[in-house]
Amino acid sequence: MVFGIVYLVGMVATVVMSVLLWQQRARQGRAWPWVMAGVVAAVIWPLTLWPAVGAYWYRRGGSKRAPLIAGASALGAVLALLVIGGLSEPSERAQPAGPQVLREPSSPPPSVAAPEPVVAPAPPQDQALVLDVLDDDRVLIRVPGREPQVVRLAGLQTPSAGQCWEAEARSFAERTLRGTTVRAVFGVGWSSGRSNDPEVSLFLPDGAEYSSVALQQGAAKFYPQSFLAEGLTAELVQAEATAKIAHRGLWNERCNPPAQAVPAPAPAPVPAPAPEPAPIPAPDTGRPVLPAYYANCAQARAAGAAPLHRGDTGYSSKLDRDDDGIACE
Repeated sequence: MVFGIVYLVGMVATVVMSVLLWQQRARQGRAWPWVMAGVVAAVIWPLTLWPAVGAYWYRRGGSKRAPLIAGASALGAVLALLVIGGLSEPSERAQPAGPQVLREPSSPPPSVAAPEPVVAPAPPQDQALVLDVLDDDRVLIRVPGREPQVVRLAGLQTPSAGQCWEAEARSFAERTLRGTTVRAVFGVGWSSGRSNDPEVSLFLPDGAEYSSVALQQGAAKFYPQSFLAEGLTAELVQAEATAKIAHRGLWNERCNPPAQAVPAPAPAPVPAPAPEPAPIPAPDTGRPVLPAYYANCAQARAAGAAPLHRGDTGYSSKLDRDDDGIACE
């Protein structure tokens, strides 16, 4: 940029010097040849400006050394331009050899317009009349101007025939949908492992979304393999949680009986204490069993045990005074 400004100033100065020379030499002549000569000289002005300045001085008689000074000035101008060009345009120098690391700019250059964000188109919506309820999560609808079409209610899984709450769930669907004009929103998602019928959200006349209402009343469960719009999925999961907490419909005790308490294991039987050994009966000597101790011989005689021999029950050495083995003789 600096080089361009200097060059532009030099071009203007060259043209001006051409006009001045014309004024000095031929005041009555035409100016356009001199102007054209100045324009041509402006292209190579570093070599022509200073000789023109020297010629101007020489014509006016200002200095006899004007041509020499003008030549030296021209050479100095060329060198000055080379130095200015080398300092002002460093980005144009040759890049060093070897692989270069490219860095992504933090923001696009001003001349490049930033890309506009891509906004997904809104899913199509149509007014439809529900003609029939087929199997609780599929219904037959008719959009004005089209043939009747089978669609699947987004995110619902209703009980099959013979399952708990099957009759009640079907009755709820028929009572709520059959013959009702709804707003059908197509393209809300899809479900894995089911038929290819398109999944739709049906909005009832009061503005409520039917799948959310059915889940909240316990007339259906959320299909676990549904891939729906994020906001719709969150709404349906919350509606099912509400039914679970309130034990409505499919979440009542009849369809989900409480788990039976596991009885505590019976305590291990306590072993009966071992019976005490029966006393060994005394050998039958034909004599009555006598007390084991007598205070004196009178007591022994009163019991009819006297005399007592050594080894007999109740015998005591203190009753046998002569220590002959017979007490209370």
